[in-house]
Amino acid sequence: MNVLIPIAEIGNYIVFSILIGHVALQFVPETNKPKIIISRNILLLSTLGIFVFTLGPVAQTISYFSDSVGLTLAIFSVLTDFQVGQAWIFIGFMSVFLWMTILLNGSKYLQALWLLIMVLGVGYSSHVASLSFLVGLFAHSAHFLMVTIWTGILIHVAWFSNDQQKWHKFLRWFTPFAIVCIIIILISGVTLMIYVVEPQDYVRSWVLPYGQMLLLKHISIIPVLVFAFINGVLSKKAATLPSFNPRPWIKAESLIILIVFYFTSVLGMLSPPHEVEFTVRSEGASKWVELVLGKDILTTFNIGLTANFLSILLLLISLIFLSLIVSSFKKVKPIVAVFLGCSFIFTMYFGLMLSMKI
Repeated sequence: MNVLIPIAEIGNYIVFSILIGHVALQFVPETNKPKIIISRNILLLSTLGIFVFTLGPVAQTISYFSDSVGLTLAIFSVLTDFQVGQAWIFIGFMSVFLWMTILLNGSKYLQALWLLIMVLGVGYSSHVASLSFLVGLFAHSAHFLMVTIWTGILIHVAWFSNDQQKWHKFLRWFTPFAIVCIIIILISGVTLMIYVVEPQDYVRSWVLPYGQMLLLKHISIIPVLVFAFINGVLSKKAATLPSFNPRPWIKAESLIILIVFYFTSVLGMLSPPHEVEFTVRSEGASKWVELVLGKDILTTFNIGLTANFLSILLLLISLIFLSLIVSSFKKVKPIVAVFLGCSFIFTMYFGLMLSMKI
């Protein structure tokens, strides 16, 4: 179960991105986008995938309660009393309507409506919505929608297109659109985080598994933004060169986004530490963090950040990796830039961890 749930969460992001990107691009004139060739079977399978992959959090909740109340009662209770179960049933019905609409070549407006309703269903099932309904519903829905529409368009342009002629016209509208998406993602993400981890407890939460995944997610977003800069700004300048093919660099960006999806999926499996100090005292700190720091962590009151030689060195190396991603544009294969992005995540993570003062 611990392995299947993250896979289901990643799959959920991917299939939603494929479908939302497909619908969004239908509203863009043919002259302003590359020619997209995607099989209807992929769209239908993605719709089916929504029904299957959104079952992951439901299965996790059922598994949690099945030992105490029995499997049958756990299934019934989760599907009828829990927001995550109600949302899955609702999304399941909407996915059937979307499947039929795609099969019959229905209106793009109708496809957009079903997807928007399903996104609201995802927001309804979120953890923050159980704490503050309206804030959680709209903040999580906006966050999820912006992530999937941005990623979805990138997936279609990178993996389902071989047309390079309209790249400049595509970037003319997509670059400002992506900037708006990023701004909304950051604002909604901070809003959601405040309900889970208080800002003053952010560094202290790193001693817990949830805080670890949150830190890794935030670090992994940085190379995504660097790749977005490359594909949105530098590629625009290189688009005039006949030999330049932007698709491999967009594929590289989508791979880095997949890493963010992984950390997000693992994050969804962990219990949010609303009270970091209480969680550490009752459940204990992460064994991994204690191993890295070489200390037993019994309290978080004295935890902070302090500079030392090794942490500064690692942070400087991480910045070098980040600058190499930009300087390697058009000079090396994009897969090398992906490796540099992963190296940045690795060194930045350990640089911050080793700067923790217990």
